[in-house]
Amino acid sequence: MFSHGFTTSGSLLILLGIAVLIFGLVADKFLIQLPGLQGIIKKPLPNWFGRLWFLVGGAVLIYLGISH
Repeated sequence: MFSHGFTTSGSLLILLGIAVLIFGLVADKFLIQLPGLQGIIKKPLPNWFGRLWFLVGGAVLIYLGISH
């Protein structure tokens, strides 16, 4: 059912994963948008938590590209 949609090549997923990893390691601040009474408020995340999200996301993309 899901295989008839958009498909990507394995090398594209690997390159995207590497780009996400590099961005996660180079980024200075990680902000999250939260709804508030005065509108949307941008709160900073701890650097280790933001880097962890990007590293996990990049690793998943690389894994999907290799197993593709």
